Amino acid sequence: MKDKLEKIAQLLPDGFSETGLNKVLSLVEGAVEERVAEEVKLVEAKVSGFLRSKITALQEVARQELEANDEVIRGYRMFEQIRALVASEVESTDVDSAVAKQQKEIDELKESLTTLNSRLKNSLHENSMLSGKVESLNEANDELTESNKLPFKSSETAVVITNETDSSRPSPEAANNIFLTEDVINLSKQEVLKD
Repeated sequence: MKDKLEKIAQLLPDGFSETGLNKVLSLVEGAVEERVAEEVKLVEAKVSGFLRSKITALQEVARQELEANDEVIRGYRMFEQIRALVASEVESTDVDSAVAKQQKEIDELKESLTTLNSRLKNSLHENSMLSGKVESLNEANDELTESNKLPFKSSETAVVITNETDSSRPSPEAANNIFLTEDVINLSKQEVLKD
């Protein structure tokens, strides 16, 4: 560094004062220090990145060495692998049985729904038929109510049962009366005697 400063001093003009030389020297030193600081930062960043990558690699190697040599850690790793395998097997059988159970319930519900739909259809059909019958019965009831308000006139004729012997000759209706028997005549005589 001293050689370079001497070379710089020789390049300067001869009449250059010592204070000017000190100023140039301080400027050169500042520039050099700035450049050194930048280079140091760059080198530190590179070294830090390099060390980080090496530390990660060393940690991985150390972990592998520890796992290879430590019985507990190897046992734990094996246990984790077995547990994962058993869990996947159990989970698949559980899922299959749960799906089968759900499918059975769905099938039963579908069958029940079909039965209920059939019953509902039959009930609706019967309901519509009964509704028609109720309507016709209501109409008939209305007609009967109206006819009940009218005075009763019978178009039927009655057969008279009698035992009058006063008449010289029985009427043709009495002669052809099949209801007029000896028992009926005796019964009517008893009724008359009671009165």
